[in-house]
Amino acid sequence: MKRVLLAFVCILLVIPVAADSYSLDAFISGVSNGVKGFGLGLFPLGTTFGFETYPQLFEGESKAEFQIEISFAFNNRTLDANYDYMTGCPVWAMSTAEREKASLFAGEEWEDRTLSYFNPRSDLDIYLDQGFWKNPLNENGTLLNIRLGFNLRYAMSLEEVSYSLPGHGGLVSPTFVNQDGSSRKPFGPGAVLPAYPWLNGSRNVYSDYLYLQLSLNMDRNTPTDAEPEEGMSVDLRLEYGPWWLLNNLTPEGIQSNFFRAVIYAEQKMEIFSIMQDNGWYWMNMYVGHSDNLSYVWGDVIPENKIPGDRLRGTLQDRIWLHFTGPQFMAGDCYTYIELNLYNTLMFGNVANEISGTTSAVELQTVFSARLQLRLFGFIRVEYQVGYDIVQGIWPDRPRWWQNSGISFYVSL
Repeated sequence: MKRVLLAFVCILLVIPVAADSYSLDAFISGVSNGVKGFGLGLFPLGTTFGFETYPQLFEGESKAEFQIEISFAFNNRTLDANYDYMTGCPVWAMSTAEREKASLFAGEEWEDRTLSYFNPRSDLDIYLDQGFWKNPLNENGTLLNIRLGFNLRYAMSLEEVSYSLPGHGGLVSPTFVNQDGSSRKPFGPGAVLPAYPWLNGSRNVYSDYLYLQLSLNMDRNTPTDAEPEEGMSVDLRLEYGPWWLLNNLTPEGIQSNFFRAVIYAEQKMEIFSIMQDNGWYWMNMYVGHSDNLSYVWGDVIPENKIPGDRLRGTLQDRIWLHFTGPQFMAGDCYTYIELNLYNTLMFGNVANEISGTTSAVELQTVFSARLQLRLFGFIRVEYQVGYDIVQGIWPDRPRWWQNSGISFYVSL
């Protein structure tokens, strides 16, 4: 039955390609830079590109969308010292004596080592999306969309690129091997780390899942981000990545075995708009509110599906106020200010814990403000400041934080 289901999904996703004799349209987006010495941090190495076509599947309905999207990314990650890598038990659930005996990426043997590593990865996403009926607030949009898709990921966990550069001065130490090149405990051939399945053995990971998404769209069409938003939308997404769906290809065993459900609802209301004579905006403002409820089941949760603080359930409430300033020089030259208040409730058992006995409920509250200047569609200058009001499980005091940056976007 499992093989029949997989074959049926593959056939269903390929039908739109076979239905038309013309080729798929291509696009490129999301170009990003390398990490440290990899590409000298200058050359665009990470990117997203894909192919799409719009077949007519149902007479009288809008065209469906068939898309194949491939993405590559290169960045550094750090080993998480907050969970026992053999049992999955979190440090906040341990006594002092238990913590001293736990298998953690922390302690005396790790003090002179870097806990970061290089994480190149690629993702493939294939889906078929069909819309039905008309969106009452958007004559070109559909009221209900049904999307069926397949997603897979291949990732590697390697030593930091900087470690291989001459003259690193010993500032970067290996994470997975000793100085003589031998495997460092607990890593190496055949190693199994239940709490971190993506670090098993060779640390080469293949995982995939099927997904179904239902979307109800009753929001206004806003071709540019300078326009105020209005309306509501609701999404239900189900993801299924069982062990038998090619998730047990490595000698170290199963690297993914989960089911995840997500419900997302969003409402936006325009407060005011002041127009210029040429149809641009002097200014506008809208208020938004959203709720996101998710829960993940399964005994092997892959890295890209690990929930916040590893508690299986998450309920996030967000309310925001969005103010857009004058458009100038061109329609895509403007600035905006956005004020956000996030309340996140995390609950349930700890993901990837072998015993499955530890559970908790925690609340996190964050206020943030974002100021962004957009110029000609490809330059974005941003400043963000925030205040962590409630920190949840971790015994940290409220704190201020800030960051800024400039980004360049290219569309081909």
